[in-house]
Amino acid sequence: MAQLNTEQGGGGKKDGKVKQKKSSTHIDMTPMVDLAFLLLTFFMLTTTFSKPKTMEVNMPVKPDNEEQQQKVAESLTLTVLLGKDDKVVWYQGVDNPTPMITDLSATGLRKTLIQKNSRVFTKAEVLRDSLNKGFIKTPDYKKRLGEIKQDKLGLIVLIKSMENANYENLVDVLDEMAVCHIGRYAIVDITPVEIEMIEKI
Repeated sequence: MAQLNTEQGGGGKKDGKVKQKKSSTHIDMTPMVDLAFLLLTFFMLTTTFSKPKTMEVNMPVKPDNEEQQQKVAESLTLTVLLGKDDKVVWYQGVDNPTPMITDLSATGLRKTLIQKNSRVFTKAEVLRDSLNKGFIKTPDYKKRLGEIKQDKLGLIVLIKSMENANYENLVDVLDEMAVCHIGRYAIVDITPVEIEMIEKI
């Protein structure tokens, strides 16, 4: 609160002049400090502290011999190549691949992944709908979703990045794996043939 202190001058007239009353202001800052601490306490209690989010990536283990390698149908394998200047190319199969240019939008790579992984994606979306409607609990949802993603007829995605590719694009592709419910994917080294393929496009 502002206080006005008035002090009386000396006694009466001196040299024929009347002394005026001197006034000084004093501002009490106590309520302002109280308000600052109240606001600080309020925001500390109501703000949720952001936790760092990490992404779990399982890297493939190299088998000791070729007999241990699992044979996978080419129709279930899709390779995503990441090049410089945000270039994204995908192809399916191994023999005589036909590279397709795309982008990391919902109508680009995501649409392709959902179409190629429609069997698993449909099951996972039905399961998520059951969770949203309260038919199943979260722990049961996570367990059953993991089982759905490991379907042997689900899509397998190989992610290959050039050295001069944008790191953000790699993270975006990994996010698409979660959005499209792809449980089997791996980050592997790009081959010289694939580098040549992506540079020609």
